[in-house]
Amino acid sequence: MAILDASVYLALINSDESEHAASWRWFKQVQENRETISAPVILLAETAAALSRGVGNIALAHQAVAQLRNSPLIKLIPVTTDLAALAASIAADHQIRGCDAVYVALAAQHNDYLMTLDKQQLDRGANIITTRQPK
Repeated sequence: MAILDASVYLALINSDESEHAASWRWFKQVQENRETISAPVILLAETAAALSRGVGNIALAHQAVAQLRNSPLIKLIPVTTDLAALAASIAADHQIRGCDAVYVALAAQHNDYLMTLDKQQLDRGANIITTRQPK
């Protein structure tokens, strides 16, 4: 199973992103292998913020969140108190940003790898879990 970071999801849905093609290659390979993709539910807010603030398209932000909520391909995992506590420890011990630590913690909790384009998650997260980036 793969844990999907917001950076890769945003590259998947935005053809203007530099890693769009690489993200799609990975996504198609995961589908062919029938691998499960999961993400913490905070992916919804991170997607909405990135599209609304970053791209400047509020309607697209709402549309992307609706599609993500109904996606049969990406399982959204609730952030429980235990997951949040693990993320807090990871954030403190490894100096990883708060929301980024949630993705790392979810991968650790499920013994999965994290697919991300975020350099800090790739580098610092690798001290805890397997981190990968689309190629």
